[in-house]
Formats: sequence, C-alpha cells, structure tokens
Amino acid sequence: MDIATILGICLALFLIFMGIVFDFSTFSLNLGNIQFFIDTKSILIVFGGTFGAVLMSYPITKVVLLGGVIAKAFRQSPEELIETLTLVIDVSKIARKNILAIEDALPSIDNLFLRNGLRLVVDRVDRELIIDILLSEMRYLELRRDEDIQILKTFASLAPAFGLIGTLIGLILLLQNLTDPAAIGPAMAIAIITTLYGMLTANVLFTPWANKLTAQKAQYKVLHEMIRDGVLYIEKGERPDFIEQDLMNYLPPEMKSMYEDMKFESARGEG
Repeated sequence: MDIATILGICLALFLIFMGIVFDFSTFSLNLGNIQFFIDTKSILIVFGGTFGAVLMSYPITKVVLLGGVIAKAFRQSPEELIETLTLVIDVSKIARKNILAIEDALPSIDNLFLRNGLRLVVDRVDRELIIDILLSEMRYLELRRDEDIQILKTFASLAPAFGLIGTLIGLILLLQNLTDPAAIGPAMAIAIITTLYGMLTANVLFTPWANKLTAQKAQYKVLHEMIRDGVLYIEKGERPDFIEQDLMNYLPPEMKSMYEDMKFESARGEG
C-alpha cells in the first residue's frame, strides 16, 4: 500500500472539510454547513453522467475493471530495484555453476517478467529471440499501463464537463422558477454544487491517480530494462561482479548508497 497516495487524499479532503465547517473568526466548527454541500441530483448528474460517458468511450471489459485500475494507484511503487538487483546477482551466481540449476529457483521468483526471461535462458532459446521476446513483453506491459492512465484521464476530463452541464441545468430550472422562491434554492444548489463535484472529482481523485500511474510506469520501465540486461548477461555467462557493477547504474544515487551499505553489512555479518 502506497502511504503517499492515502496521505495525499486524506490531507486534501481534510482541508476541504475544514474549509467548509471551520469558522476562522470564532475558531469553532459548524458541522451544519455540510448539509449545504450535499445534493443528490448533482451527484447523479456528475458521477452518473461521467461514468456513462466513459462507458461509451471504452469497451465494457475495461470499464468494469476500473476498481483494479484505481487500486494500482494505491499500491507501493514497483518492486524495489535493490531487491531485484540482489535477486539477479544471486541467480547469476547459480548460473555460473550450472545454468540449468536456475530452473529450481524459478518458482520462488515473484516477478513474472524476470521469471519468464530466466525461463527462456533455461530453455536455451536463441539470444536474439530472447531479446525480441523481452522487448515485446515490455511494449505490451507499457501499452496496458497507458490504457489504464488514459481511462483515469478520461474521467478527469469528463467530470468537470458534467459539472458544467449540471450548472446549466440548474440555471435553466432557476430561470423557469423565478416567481417561486421555494424553487430557487434547489435550482441554485444544482447549478453550483455540480461544478464543485466535477472539479473535486477531477482534481482530488482522478488526475492525481493518473499522475501516480504515470510515475509508476516510468519506474516499471527502469525495472524492466534492468531485468532485461540482467537476463541477457546471465545468458551470456558474465561474471556476477560485472553484472552487479553494470546493473547498479540503474539505481538512483540514494538507492546505490543503500545497496552499498547493505552489501557492507552483509559482508561484516558473514565475517
């Protein structure tokens, strides 16, 4: 679970909530203000309309998986590069002794991309074919993430539009009932609150989620490139120390320092 996503949403909603109920002049809470920001018709227009428009924009098989797409924004960032690097080095040490012995380690490898690459090595697939297969899988995974990001961006772009539609509906109702004071209030609520709902939905939820998946996509790309190079080095029979030195270039400076410290602690423990 990605704590940053949860904290971000909680902080944004909390500050909006405080802006609604907190009176800065008297430093007191007025929870009764909440009722002015709840309108069933506005909810139906914004959320129902947005979901219906997205349903028309994408195959239903993708829309029904929206929950899974959103859940990805709450997941921890891709597997730690340090952990993956350590695993690749351990496997390379096994391969130096007997490359077929890698097969025994495959069931314990959770990363499917790494496991599939090592399976190709064990099966003695031609090196050029391994490269083509890994690149093809990387493109496919990137395409899937692009689709997830695009769905969230579509929600983010449509929600404010339906908020504006709700505003127009409220204004029309308002103009039709100017002589009825009792009808002005509900019509005005639809006119204003739908815009609020649309902007909140887009800027507090769907746009940040899309940005989070975009950041994860870049992290996954680095991870997969490191795995690809590691698999090809193992297939080539390179020394583990050479593989380690080269793959460490994929680590950002702070992770590189952490990896060096981890190696030092491990060596001191063995000593």
